[in-house]
Amino acid sequence: MLYRWTTIYLILFALTAPIEQPLWPAYSSFWAEVFEPFYKASGVALGIEEGYYVLASDSTGFYLHLIVLAAGAALLLVWDKKNWSWQLQPYLQLGIAYYLGMQLGRYGLDKLLKQQFFLPEPNTLYQPLGYIEKDLAFWSVMGSSWSYSFWTGIVELLAALALFYRPSRALGALLAAGVMGQVLLINISFDINVKIYSAGLLWMALYLLWPRLKGLWAWSSGQALAAKQSLGPSFRKGQKRVLKTALLLLILLNIAWPYRHRQHWNDDMETRPPLHGAYALEDGQQFYIHRRGYWIMQQGRRQKSYRLRYLPKEGLALYDLQSDSLWARLYYRQTSDQLFLFGQWAGQEVSWRANTLMYRELPLLQPAKHWRLEDWRE
Repeated sequence: MLYRWTTIYLILFALTAPIEQPLWPAYSSFWAEVFEPFYKASGVALGIEEGYYVLASDSTGFYLHLIVLAAGAALLLVWDKKNWSWQLQPYLQLGIAYYLGMQLGRYGLDKLLKQQFFLPEPNTLYQPLGYIEKDLAFWSVMGSSWSYSFWTGIVELLAALALFYRPSRALGALLAAGVMGQVLLINISFDINVKIYSAGLLWMALYLLWPRLKGLWAWSSGQALAAKQSLGPSFRKGQKRVLKTALLLLILLNIAWPYRHRQHWNDDMETRPPLHGAYALEDGQQFYIHRRGYWIMQQGRRQKSYRLRYLPKEGLALYDLQSDSLWARLYYRQTSDQLFLFGQWAGQEVSWRANTLMYRELPLLQPAKHWRLEDWRE
């Protein structure tokens, strides 16, 4: 009974979790709009102050959503007079395996192409470590290593591939449980806001692993295991091949679609926008151009960000993030090691000369090369 309830719960979780798929309908947005008024009323009734009731990652609304899913799964199980949940159990299990495999495939490809752990931005590299939020600090250190990102991506892709095939599904569930257990631990330890979703994926992996533990133990210890009915749905041979091929192609397309315009396999090598980098003015003040369209000014230990828009004829427009009002309009001329800026800044005429800082030469971004203790003395 508990296993059947878990099956229904995980299916509902997969269908309503606020994770958008590149090629699927935005069903999570639909559920977010449907449930938000109910969750807001529930939060007020429970006395939750300043709750964020949108169905989003680790929001109050998402926590309330888990309770609703649990109750909904229990009600569906109680109303199941014809025992349809048992009859559909193999198909629902297969759906969970394919969903988990798809998500691991997405995350694995993200890491393989260094899209998830991207190269730290210049403003992060020059910010004192103690002033960086814990999640960004973790992300930045991971992003400094191509090899770590590559090999963790390979492991996640192997787990995904194993989940798609019945003979290797036990191994895939075991790998997925290890991967998602580590991910959940990282998310909790470094305060990264995908705790609920990573816990849900870990639960899926453990759910798939549970009925296969005996077989894994027998295999690892060299014991013979009595043959029993397969842990999967039955299809006609030709029908199975067609359905599985079509579904796997759709999943593969969903995983790879966001990268259709990529120029490089390594995001570190992707073309950055004009002026991207770090600069130091003559008075020592530093500023940074972020690849996502921000001008970031260093102000002591803190940083002030402006939205950046590129204008014709080497022009720049900066907008205040709070009021969205125009803050500065500048024009620039760039050489190999300097940037000249002139125009208006906060209503005053300015003419600046800035030296280009070679942020990619910082120690954090250098490849690992210390194979012996003596190497550190160089």
